[in-house]
Amino acid sequence: MRGVLPPSTPRIAIVIAFLALLVAPPFVSSFLLALLTQAVIYAVLAMSLDIILGYTGLASLGHAAYLGLGAYSVGILATRHGAGFWVTLAVGVLLATAVAAIFGLVALRATGVYFLMITLALGMVVWGLAHRWVSMTQGDNGIASVPRPDLGLPWSFTRGIPFYYLAFAGFLLALVLLRTIVRSPFGQTLVGIRESESRMRTLGYHVWLHKYIGFVIAGGVGGFAGVLWAYYNGFVSPADLELATSVEILLMVALGGRGTLLGPALGAALIVGLKNLVSVYTHRWLLILGGVYIGTIVYAPEGVVGALRQWTKGERAMGKKAVVLCVLSMVLVAIAGPGQALAQKGPIKIGVIAPMSGGAAQIGKDMTNGIAMWLDDNQTIAGRKVEVIVEDSQGQPNIALTKLQKLVESDRVHVLVGEVFAHIGYAMAPKVEEYRIPMLYPVIAADDLTQRKPAKWVVRTGWASSQPSHPFGEYAAKTLGYKKIAVIGIDYAFGWEVVGGFQKTFEENGGQIVQKLWAPLNTTDFAPYLSQIKRDADAVFALMVSISASRFPKQYQDAGLKVKLPLIGGGTTFDEFVLPSLGDEAIGGMSPLIYSAALDTPVNKKFVAEYRKRYGKVPSYFSETCYTSTRWINEAAKVIGGDVENREKFLEALRRVEIPDAPRGPVKLDAYGNPIQNIYVRKVERKDGELWNTVVHTYPAVSQFWKYKPDDFLKQPVYDRNFPPCKHC
Repeated sequence: MRGVLPPSTPRIAIVIAFLALLVAPPFVSSFLLALLTQAVIYAVLAMSLDIILGYTGLASLGHAAYLGLGAYSVGILATRHGAGFWVTLAVGVLLATAVAAIFGLVALRATGVYFLMITLALGMVVWGLAHRWVSMTQGDNGIASVPRPDLGLPWSFTRGIPFYYLAFAGFLLALVLLRTIVRSPFGQTLVGIRESESRMRTLGYHVWLHKYIGFVIAGGVGGFAGVLWAYYNGFVSPADLELATSVEILLMVALGGRGTLLGPALGAALIVGLKNLVSVYTHRWLLILGGVYIGTIVYAPEGVVGALRQWTKGERAMGKKAVVLCVLSMVLVAIAGPGQALAQKGPIKIGVIAPMSGGAAQIGKDMTNGIAMWLDDNQTIAGRKVEVIVEDSQGQPNIALTKLQKLVESDRVHVLVGEVFAHIGYAMAPKVEEYRIPMLYPVIAADDLTQRKPAKWVVRTGWASSQPSHPFGEYAAKTLGYKKIAVIGIDYAFGWEVVGGFQKTFEENGGQIVQKLWAPLNTTDFAPYLSQIKRDADAVFALMVSISASRFPKQYQDAGLKVKLPLIGGGTTFDEFVLPSLGDEAIGGMSPLIYSAALDTPVNKKFVAEYRKRYGKVPSYFSETCYTSTRWINEAAKVIGGDVENREKFLEALRRVEIPDAPRGPVKLDAYGNPIQNIYVRKVERKDGELWNTVVHTYPAVSQFWKYKPDDFLKQPVYDRNFPPCKHC
């Protein structure tokens, strides 16, 4: 006879789990507390999806839209109008409910895969609004500095533990509400519809109305999760509404067990833990996460909770025990987590946040290569040993914020270095200010980080987006002699700022921008845009990034445009990062940037030769800025005798650093915290079988304000999709 667990075992386990969630916060590290907070918020979101997926049998790929609607309600009302918690809560939930009511009228006309595709399309509509309605949502930059709620209670929710209990209370409220619904006759009807719509229709039930009400309830509860998420994260961006988020919610429900409520909550906890903890130990965390999904589907198709239920009944015991033991082992690893470091003098700890997985993983590798190379050559900083802790942001703001908290509170780093994306930079800046810890931005180029929205504790060692474009606009008009230029750029903040800076100076020097075309981020097929380019222009200015930069030049040449319209662009269009993937189609392309691997200086020649010897490739500007940033830390630490524990003194020293002989040339900061440095006009040429950015002109000591007075420059809006206006289009 196979062993059967007592029927009361699941209830006892649930009680123990809830008691642990109540008691644990004061005894765990702040990093694990942050993960617990994320888990209970995502649990609310996963349970809301379970209403339509688990109880009604409708799989949605647009559920992140309701998270985003609730979050943006908080972001807009709290930061612009000073609205309190109860107002933002009411608006967030009501808005999500109203949108779900509208979407339900459309989506529920279909079933199966068609329902899935319609919800995907509707979700992308909301994502598109968040991305494009810049005046309301701040576009790709997101809304930062969302304050924690003030409920008039004796304790402040700005601290981790009180806010965790607020989120946990929200989770319990959602659980009780949804549990009451699914146990009611209405909930039982939903289950009947899931099992057989035709039977329920024959019995006289209004099937469509029941599904519609369930759909609306799920949207409203999803909006509630969004409200909690915005207050927790302090930042809202289109990344919260992406398809990947909707897929992740689906997986939470599938992993935990659909149609159980507590199953999706458990799935949320497991995925949050795996994403944030496994990536601490390996950059191949996606393989592990994928293995968990596959193992669950193969051995526990009803999810973890379903496996537990069958285990208590003694069914398929060994297979279920194996799955449960694996899952419990992962939970134990997550609970163990990284221990909290002691606050003591020892090695100087540098925390690096970079995208080590995903589409920008190679950029993250270039960044860490630059840091490692300087440290390998020098061994110590200000006579002290150095420990570098690299964390994978996965290119997501919420992950980056969690890793920042881990580095500061658990690892006790002395200085931070990172990231790549502007919206993540905007998200991290308020947290860096809150922690009062110096952070270097060697790559993030968003103009306003050192202009209209400066952060005291952020030191930019890279460049501002429009900084190279200002001199290049003048160069294109005066030296190249172009009168009319058509523009095609990637449609997000960085693209707008690069194009805006070029347009301003090009038109001030007599040129005309006659067309602006915008392609979504990560576009790989440019045929629809290339067919629209005006053939009467003198040249085309293209701003490409990431995978788009590796595809655009070839398609531009194949469209027959290269022989008619010379191709110029922003620095990332022809950066060393992308040149190895290009061929002759890139030859002749011109762009401005703060660095070129072809710089003919002794310092840069040595840097390039050593980098190629170690990593087998030409260094990109990502590598150079991080190499120079590590030296920057050393120069500041030496000035204060290695006393990096004195953060105020360390920050002051970082802002006073001047490096006269960086591989890119001389660098120092202006009064706003942005580097004053050379800008190189580069032309792609083939030398010894390789493509190089040959420097054809140098603009020395260029400020982010170019030739303008800072006060006058800052009175204009930040460059965006519509500024400067396209007067000649």
